[in-house]
Amino acid sequence: MTDTTAPATAAETTVCDVCGEPPTDENRLKGGAHVRYCYQWRRRNDPTRPKCPTPDCGRFARSGKSPLCDRCYQRDQRGNDPAARPFHGRNEGACKVEWCTNPARRKGWCSTCAAWSTRNNGADPVDRRYRYARTVEDLVALVRTIEPDPVTGCRDGGALFWTNRDGYPITTVQGVQRTQTVTRIVLAHTLDRPLKRARQACHTCDNPPCVEASHLWEGTSADNMRDRDTKGRGARGVTNGRSRLDPENVRAIRARYVLGNNQHESNVAALAAEFGVKPQAIRDVVHRRTWAHVE
Repeated sequence: MTDTTAPATAAETTVCDVCGEPPTDENRLKGGAHVRYCYQWRRRNDPTRPKCPTPDCGRFARSGKSPLCDRCYQRDQRGNDPAARPFHGRNEGACKVEWCTNPARRKGWCSTCAAWSTRNNGADPVDRRYRYARTVEDLVALVRTIEPDPVTGCRDGGALFWTNRDGYPITTVQGVQRTQTVTRIVLAHTLDRPLKRARQACHTCDNPPCVEASHLWEGTSADNMRDRDTKGRGARGVTNGRSRLDPENVRAIRARYVLGNNQHESNVAALAAEFGVKPQAIRDVVHRRTWAHVE
């Protein structure tokens, strides 16, 4: 009598040559390897398969009559020379941009550099202004390459760095993911210490894109506002676009104001209706909370 259990036992003990796992109903064996992953992996990485003859390609040839790899074969089918691909086989190792250390993903560039090139109509990412791996010394050296204005002496950082909505150049420093203003980086390097907490990099030239070290000084927000008011650059009095009064109105309000114990005894409401402002604006003018510079 023939033993019918032996083949079944042998089939059950057959495992994948790649991962060593037995087959399942959803992932059967094909040529000794699982059809879902291992078979294709071995097909792509079989050391006995010939290499693609395209120079500098290095990939395995397709199975079949064509000696080319899959990519070169597809390019050849479109009527193009596979050897003319400028980025063939170069997505290995680091990005080809010399200062970038990210792994290559597209055309020999990393994902960030390739995306920058796409956004800028195919420009070379080596020239992009927004770099991620520069040290403070590299940034300061880059700032010094900017030619100063012959009249004002300002170095315009907008030519090399991105600028925020206020016009200040911004960048990143190696090891710090958040963006920083270039003026703050340059001033800290000049002082040879980090800027103190709640301190700002203020300009003597009042030019936001300027990154000249001699035009920067450390101060608080109040110091910066005081410097602005001293130079007459603040929106004060009639220069404030939201102001509804002028110096003559202010003097008239203070001269005609009648003090009272409540709103019925004082003439605040009448003055507010006459000058087209709210009663609180009349009180602020009288008590010099606003328009304090008008005598």
